[in-house]
Amino acid sequence: MIEVYTTYDPMEANLIKAKLTDEEIIFNVTGDFDIALSMETFNTQMGRMALKRPITFFVAEKDVEFAKIAINTDKSSFLEDDLEY
Repeated sequence: MIEVYTTYDPMEANLIKAKLTDEEIIFNVTGDFDIALSMETFNTQMGRMALKRPITFFVAEKDVEFAKIAINTDKSSFLEDDLEY
């Protein structure tokens, strides 16, 4: 497994998980934790220390380029054409 992305933001980590899952890329993640718990404890010293922990994503060597494309593609604009006001 090869490292493809690291973040310290649990919300961003969830977005990366969704992108990789949507593309059916098998990945491992380290440093992940329950965001609900982290938000409850954010104002404590221990909570702030926990949020400084890196969340790192790993994929198989054959999927590295595909994973990087998936992570860096913003699909949010794809919905604009479908919406009518």
